[in-house]
Amino acid sequence: MDLGSVHFRFELQLHRAEKHFREVLLSTDRNDKFKRQYLLEGILSSAWQAYCTFVRQVTIYSSLGCKTVGGVNHPPSVIPAIWQRASYIAVRTSKGASVVPAALNGQLIKEPTWGDSSKILDIINALSPGNGGTLKSHLAGGLTGPKHCQQVRNACAHNNHQSKAELKTLAPFYIASAVVHPTDVMTWRNPQNQEFAFLSWTDDMKIIAQGAVR
Repeated sequence: MDLGSVHFRFELQLHRAEKHFREVLLSTDRNDKFKRQYLLEGILSSAWQAYCTFVRQVTIYSSLGCKTVGGVNHPPSVIPAIWQRASYIAVRTSKGASVVPAALNGQLIKEPTWGDSSKILDIINALSPGNGGTLKSHLAGGLTGPKHCQQVRNACAHNNHQSKAELKTLAPFYIASAVVHPTDVMTWRNPQNQEFAFLSWTDDMKIIAQGAVR
């Protein structure tokens, strides 16, 4: 698998999410707070799912044999070299369970949250692809965009006073304002460049993706 094609599709998905985000903020319906919340929540979820899909594909494809953007070919690191085997290893590793030879998983619903940086390190170690060092340095690196995106998205999915209160832990990273709905965090500002928080998250995702496929 050519990792460049995986990266290209991901870039298109993020570009679409960013475009819709800007359109919502400029919309003449911006005074309709409920419509705005619905749209922003959908955009946030789309971006997070796109990132999780990218991490899944670049990790699994790397273990099945891949060609990096730099032109390096890596052989398969799992046997048999099929996604069901790689998926099984990821599922078991994410649970801290032992891995049985030749066992498979064909149920996507059982797979871990691929975008969760706290889990991906162990999964990559278990799959042991030839570009594992590159994947770990980027997918489990220090950029906070995916983690913040995940936290806000989870607060939207489980919208209650506790999840909303937990969003206050993100405030020191931004020029923050009151949170009536979790999507309000998307329009906080990055103090370094005044960029909207959501766009700073997608910027981090792009940097991570560009590095991971090299």
